[in-house]
Amino acid sequence: MRVLGPIGENANLVSPGPGIVLRISSHSALERAHREVEIARWLHWSGVPVVRAFSDTPHVEDGRWVVTLWEYIPEVRPGSPATIGTVLRSLHRLAAPVHLSLPVLDPLAGIDGYIALSALGADEKAFLYTRLAELGVELSALDHAFPVGPVHGDAHRKNIVEDNQGRPVVLDLERFGIGAREWDLVVAAVYERVGWYTNAEYSAFADAYGWDVRSWAGFETLAAARELRMTAWLCARTGREPHLLPEARCRIASLKTPSAPKSWTPGT
Repeated sequence: MRVLGPIGENANLVSPGPGIVLRISSHSALERAHREVEIARWLHWSGVPVVRAFSDTPHVEDGRWVVTLWEYIPEVRPGSPATIGTVLRSLHRLAAPVHLSLPVLDPLAGIDGYIALSALGADEKAFLYTRLAELGVELSALDHAFPVGPVHGDAHRKNIVEDNQGRPVVLDLERFGIGAREWDLVVAAVYERVGWYTNAEYSAFADAYGWDVRSWAGFETLAAARELRMTAWLCARTGREPHLLPEARCRIASLKTPSAPKSWTPGT
């Protein structure tokens, strides 16, 4: 077995031979695993290029682990900004499925748990908890540009990828739900802010989607929420990966001074 990517809330293992990905989660994620399989089938029927689920239902192992089986796509590369924008445009045109109950997306869900798991000092954790509370209030007051609808929930370049033929594939459906379309779009804008996309790459994304989220009055609040989530997710890994503490603290410093240039390290 080969591990794909860092282990967080899930572990993804590639089986030898037929090339199947085993997605392993804790038993508490059983309902979510059922939903991910159903979402993948619905997206496929709807014409969205999505990874295929080989599981009819999740398998429970030892009463502790939930395992689902997925298509292994070899030689994937991160989706280009234009590819991601095009896929999101198709996805956001879908109406909510009538046969499938999708959860309501909460952009801040789980962040408190990430902070608690971190190896940060008490003052650093206190700052993140305070920022989380502030953003909860700010998000509740936003006037969105679009009606809510189906969203990926974590639409970054490792979750919307390209196969070895250059075809797009949507991966990782655990945060898929009903929510603000702007949440999917703010990811690329934040990538440009932290130095992971050039101006030209971000423009390619916005042109492919057909709208620039930075023109929306609520952009700064949603971008701040995305930056907090990205920071807290990294912080959660510092307990078992202490080498990530300098990057975590770099990100925290940039959250404390939003107007300062950001220089985050990608791929961590």
